[in-house]
Amino acid sequence: MANRGTGFRHSLRLRLLIIILLVWLIPTLTLSRFIGTLLPSLRQASEDSLLSGAEYAWSRTVRDLDALIELSRGATYDQELSSAWDQLSQGLLSETEFVRLSRNYLERKYGRESLILCAVYVPDSPEGLFLSPRSQADRALEYQQSAHPALLRTREALDTRCVFLREGERIYLVRNLFSTAMQRYGLLALEVDSRALFDSLDEVAARWEASQALRLDDIGAGLPDWDAYPDGLSDSGGDEMHYLRRSASRDWSLAWHLAIPRDKITGQARQFRRIFQLLNLLLLPVMGLIAFYTYRRFSRPVSLLVNAAHQVESGAFGTVVPMQGKDELGTLGRAFSAMSTRIKELVDRTYKEEIALRDAQIQALQSRINPHFINNALEDINWQARMDGSRSVSRMVEALSVLLNATMAHRDQRTVSLREELSVVDAYLYFIQERYGDKLTWSRQVDEALLDCTLPLLTLQPVLENAVEHGIAPAGGGEIAISIHREQGAMRIEIMNTGRPLSPEDEERMRSALAGTLEGRHVGLSNIASRLRLIYHGEASLQAVPDGPRTLVQMTIPIAKEDRP
Repeated sequence: MANRGTGFRHSLRLRLLIIILLVWLIPTLTLSRFIGTLLPSLRQASEDSLLSGAEYAWSRTVRDLDALIELSRGATYDQELSSAWDQLSQGLLSETEFVRLSRNYLERKYGRESLILCAVYVPDSPEGLFLSPRSQADRALEYQQSAHPALLRTREALDTRCVFLREGERIYLVRNLFSTAMQRYGLLALEVDSRALFDSLDEVAARWEASQALRLDDIGAGLPDWDAYPDGLSDSGGDEMHYLRRSASRDWSLAWHLAIPRDKITGQARQFRRIFQLLNLLLLPVMGLIAFYTYRRFSRPVSLLVNAAHQVESGAFGTVVPMQGKDELGTLGRAFSAMSTRIKELVDRTYKEEIALRDAQIQALQSRINPHFINNALEDINWQARMDGSRSVSRMVEALSVLLNATMAHRDQRTVSLREELSVVDAYLYFIQERYGDKLTWSRQVDEALLDCTLPLLTLQPVLENAVEHGIAPAGGGEIAISIHREQGAMRIEIMNTGRPLSPEDEERMRSALAGTLEGRHVGLSNIASRLRLIYHGEASLQAVPDGPRTLVQMTIPIAKEDRP
């Protein structure tokens, strides 16, 4: 258990898991810290945006109020109306001319002002004149019918100040007109365009979706208790935040209150927090998918490769891993499987080569090269020794020594030079020649440039033995011809023998032997064919061509690179 735990602590899977967790955790912690700093800044930015917009709208409204006051004062400071009134009172000016001059002044002074919808001048005269610009006659008539009686009730309380009064949906700025001698000579009523006056305040309220209360002098109280809130932005802890602004001058007082939904100020920060939380929640399945993908495409394939490597290390050659992806790990898995399979093939081939070589040595030792042949050789030696115990016996003993060395001295050697292989052939043919005498003739044509080239041990002798046993011996004699030459970078070996023709059964057995089976006769050919396939991987060839009384065995053996000129 300790080893397993130690291995897991040092495993690639644990490291990948830690990396995945860090990839998720580090950005999350960093963003959390960033969000913790950002959210108060977002709320402060919202509050600053509200305050700057409200202050701008407030200053604009105050500026417009002061402009209205200055416009109303102009009727006194200009003295055009008071001069015309004095002339009318002294009989120096007709009423028609007075009306014309007064209307011209009102048109010139107030007719093009965006904040004024209508200007009405009511002189203190028993005739009850109501003077206004001709372009504003309809509004002046509405004022005369609905608002004027109420405004007359307040004029007595006014001195040189002015006051804002509401009559229905209309707001009027009312001022008494005094001459330089401080004698009142009339009343000036200016109908104010409340939309134009409070438009900037309405825009702020609409932008922040706030409910607003507005009080101008005694118009539009709105809130039951204006003193319940401090000036500026305040937070009572409920669903709303409050903004209150108050200002006053000698001629007017103005108060403005906004009840702003908390979400409009903190909503951006809250929305940002929700988005961050949602992203974290969405990252969990994403990180799960990444972990699953990492396991499927990295951790699991690496584990399979490690387990397969341990199996190969323990000797289970040929172990493959089921990895078919097109990425680098898939390529590595396929390469490992191919390598493992190749190692198994090489081990099997080497093992089979060893078995085939030992089979060839045993078969040659047993004579295919067999005991029957050795007995015959020994009988020949014994017979010759009785006839004359000299040179022939010595040669036969030497030939027998060569054969025995070829079968026994090269147990761990797969290939020999053509020169050594031909010495075995000479020794074998010497004995065969001694047995058959003049009934057997043989010839040999060898390219001497090939003598140092290598070929498998005991390649030629089993072919010759097969020719003797199946061709020469049944016919009681015959001819053997050996030809070895170079052909297209390979060693071309041809062994022809005459004698008894091959029967169809013999031809079938020979084909089976060349195919690599070891059953029945022609075992030597089968052994040679197997070794050529194992050693040269299909680049060598062996075939037998029956031609009436003749049989031709052809071999093509690649010349090793080190043997090429």
